[in-house]
Amino acid sequence: MLRLLEIAGTKKGLLLLSCALAIVHALLLLIPYILVFFILEELTSDQIDRSLVINYLWYAGIAVTLSYAILYASGMASHVAAFDILYQLRKSIAHKLGKLPMGFLNDRTSGGLKKVLSDDVERIENFIAHQIPDFVKGLVVPIATIIFLFTQDWRLAIISFIPLLVLMIWMPIIFNSKKNKELMGHFHQSLENMNSGIVEYVRAMPVMKIFGQNADEFEKYGKTVKEFDGFVKEWTRKTSPPFAIFMSFMSNALLPVLVLGIWLYMNNGIGLATLLLFLILGIGYLKPVFALANMGSQLTVINQGVKKIDEILNSGEQEESKISFSPKSYDIRFQHVHFSYGNTIKALEDINFCLPAKSLTALVGPSGAGKSTVAQLIARFWDIQEGKIFIGGIDIKDIPLEELMKTVSFVFQDSFIFQASIRENIMMGMDKSEKQMIEAAIAAQIHDKIQELPDGYDTRFGESGIHLSGGEQQRIQLARAILKDAPILILDEATAFADPENEAKIQEAFSALIHDKTVIIIAHRLSTITDSDQILVFDEGKLEGQGKHEDLLISNGLYQKMWSAHQRAKEFTISKN
Repeated sequence: MLRLLEIAGTKKGLLLLSCALAIVHALLLLIPYILVFFILEELTSDQIDRSLVINYLWYAGIAVTLSYAILYASGMASHVAAFDILYQLRKSIAHKLGKLPMGFLNDRTSGGLKKVLSDDVERIENFIAHQIPDFVKGLVVPIATIIFLFTQDWRLAIISFIPLLVLMIWMPIIFNSKKNKELMGHFHQSLENMNSGIVEYVRAMPVMKIFGQNADEFEKYGKTVKEFDGFVKEWTRKTSPPFAIFMSFMSNALLPVLVLGIWLYMNNGIGLATLLLFLILGIGYLKPVFALANMGSQLTVINQGVKKIDEILNSGEQEESKISFSPKSYDIRFQHVHFSYGNTIKALEDINFCLPAKSLTALVGPSGAGKSTVAQLIARFWDIQEGKIFIGGIDIKDIPLEELMKTVSFVFQDSFIFQASIRENIMMGMDKSEKQMIEAAIAAQIHDKIQELPDGYDTRFGESGIHLSGGEQQRIQLARAILKDAPILILDEATAFADPENEAKIQEAFSALIHDKTVIIIAHRLSTITDSDQILVFDEGKLEGQGKHEDLLISNGLYQKMWSAHQRAKEFTISKN
């Protein structure tokens, strides 16, 4: 609760205004009930003052009208505050995620991160925009009502106060119990698992359709949904009986007021107006209090979500140097580098090599040998456990992350295109001119295709049926890399999924891209890297060989096997016999 109030406190002025208006609204809503009491007293008196009754009715109408006008103003203030806070919170989380090491993101599912950024943050809006003003009303209305009721008859006021007392005792016991907190933790974990299953199910849908599977046959998705469904049902089964007993008691709270009130009235202890007043307000004041009871369960859910948000916001960022980065060259050196994913998966062991500036180096080896890990460590996607990595003689840990990202450019195996215009996808926030962008697209062999699109460079990818093949998406990624013009370029299986025609165009684009740069290529098609300045051969996280193609064919057994397998694959044909 304190953390939620701390988050809400960033817009303290608007929320204080909203709460003040909510109090005025609540007090104005009591006025019609009090006026009805005065009207009844007047109507049951010996001489009725009709003008006074009419005035009371006018006052009641004015009070109701004003109360709802003020409620609207209160809601506007709280909602403006809430949406501004949510915007800043999502912005902070996104900014923080950009500064966290890749290992942090790899340990979390996309569904789990989506839940934090979307669901958990969205629930805070309900607390700020609705529950804070409702909480204030839930306090003010009962207190003001009980005070007024005590001025009319202390005996009926005490009876009317009992349900509120029960509620005040019951809420902390139920919502702050250890069992309830455990259930909430389980709820969030089950919801996160289900979100992850849904994301994976959507991504796997093309494959599922090919093999004729449906949602019921997708094991992970089905399991997470059934698990969440079972948990909610079990939770409901356990909490329903005590909640039903409580609601039954609260729903019949009018009965003792009615019994005592009629007895007092029959014995001339109170007048008819007082009896009717207590029958209306003696239980009616609990309506905003019920909102507080519902708030208790919602707060527990929201607090669990806030813990997930804080887990991200409080995570340790990669250490970043503030020293200006001014290398004389862009050679790359690994010195006794050891790296593991987490505490179990050992990826690299005692790696030592040097890549001269403006050279072309190929990384080869079986799947899982450590090639992509080496490439990603250069861009500091993770921090190594032992050893050092240098660019231009400077330890990459001493290079500001922003400068490092400007120095290294990646072309990934999987081409990711944002649902934005082609222009925005190529520019990616870079401060480049239209002419430079078009020149990059031409060099990437994609300009002609873009010109054929309905709106050219302003065509939005993913909308109006616009579709680009895998090879075309890769060439947009290449245009992005050409436009960035970073001195170090890493090509990670960039032609793995391209058809022969697109691969030829991508290879042409490479010639424009790699000029005068330090280039690292990860490739399974060994025929594409035979002219490299040097080839590094990896196996099981170790560097098993280093040299030119011709030298490795003589000196390195693993490379010989890979080359032989590659040659056989080129000659492979499918026969019916």
